[in-house]
Amino acid sequence: MRTTGRTFLAVAAVALALTATGCGSKGAGGDAAPNGSDKGNGNGSSAAATKDAALTPAALLKMVGDKTSAAKSAKVELVTEIGGTKNEMKGAIAWEHGMQGQLTGSLGGALGTNIAKAGGDGSFTARYLGDAMYVNMGDGMASQLGGAHWIKYDYADLAKLMGPSGESLKKQLQTADPIASVRALIASGKINEAGTETVNGAPTTKYTGDVTTDDLAGQAIAQGLTQEQVDGLKQQLATAGATSDHIEVWITADNLLAKKVEQLQMKAGLFTATGLYSDYGTQVEISAPQASDTVDFTELMKGAKTGS
Repeated sequence: MRTTGRTFLAVAAVALALTATGCGSKGAGGDAAPNGSDKGNGNGSSAAATKDAALTPAALLKMVGDKTSAAKSAKVELVTEIGGTKNEMKGAIAWEHGMQGQLTGSLGGALGTNIAKAGGDGSFTARYLGDAMYVNMGDGMASQLGGAHWIKYDYADLAKLMGPSGESLKKQLQTADPIASVRALIASGKINEAGTETVNGAPTTKYTGDVTTDDLAGQAIAQGLTQEQVDGLKQQLATAGATSDHIEVWITADNLLAKKVEQLQMKAGLFTATGLYSDYGTQVEISAPQASDTVDFTELMKGAKTGS
């Protein structure tokens, strides 16, 4: 396989990791106790879901964060866009023990074009386990990999490849859940209710806000976040090379996250991450592909350095 092909496999891995995490991680101590009533699409109308005029937006979003986190799994649709490049993924993930699940999708822009030149067609299947990500880019790419369909990206190896930002990405992949955006919005201390919309066929209420590094340095803990959660949010912004994060979340009638959008201004352009969530509590069972059908990314990189 050509050296350029291996190089783009490295870039593709980072793109898939960023799309999957949606720029978020939960930190520690953020889970609520499991609640058997959390399962579903979030379109119920329980009394607890009824909006309480005395409940502040921050308190409401804290409830949303606890309930969404406790649901432990969901079906997802994720899209990231930057510099005219769009990457899309869909599937199901669980987050009780770090992000685990399987997503399928496509890589766009120059990245997708170069992956195609290396033998793929831009589409992929990605499996996320506790310590590694496995990516299958189809039969065309397998022919370039000695017949193996899956490439293993150990998170520790990605951290070494990318340096400090890679270590941050590793932590995000190992702790990702959908509600980092909710926690960040709480941390801003400036939450705006922005009307109602229908998402996935269910009525939702939209909340928006902007969180800055100054917010995280000042009032985030006063808003009910733990120090570790605050540190995780700071790390998220530092990894992106941004000082602020524009956040929009859509909350269902029974206090579950239905949709989130984050926008960060980066050197490469405006980065937008969008996530849609449904079927909370869905069953997610995932395992590593067969070793005989897997090649380790570090072995590919060794080949790239020797020109083989």
